[in-house]
Amino acid sequence: MSTENRVFSRLFDENKHAARLRAEKRKEDKLQKVALGLVDSLDYNLMDLQDETGRLSYSVEEWFDETFDKFLQTRGDLRAVYLQNSEAFLTVDDVEADKERLDQIKEKAEELGLTAEDVYPEWQEHYDAIEYMDYLETKFDEQVDQLRQFGVE
Repeated sequence: MSTENRVFSRLFDENKHAARLRAEKRKEDKLQKVALGLVDSLDYNLMDLQDETGRLSYSVEEWFDETFDKFLQTRGDLRAVYLQNSEAFLTVDDVEADKERLDQIKEKAEELGLTAEDVYPEWQEHYDAIEYMDYLETKFDEQVDQLRQFGVE
């Protein structure tokens, strides 16, 4: 249909044109209702989705690599110290003879009516250090067990 015919048809056939406009309006209204209904039923709006996608992107693209590298380094350090004995710590077995000698010093001193500190002024500190080492060695062994339970070998 030519433009001239359309113009005349709209001018002189108002009812037909009005009916077409009403049909188009109803169609638009239906589209709006459907669109609004669907938009309202979205679980996440675009801004929330973009925020969450940004957080996930940061975790996947940056944070994981940085944190995993730290984890591997820390895991390696823990394995070296606790499982591969890279640190040469003294053990209670190493100082057992000293503990026995400290006990002998105390015995002999008491036989003479003295205290162990009279013979060896740092006797109590020395003895306490050995006792503390025993406690620490027990904790160390518990930590080794904890690492093994976690799967670090």
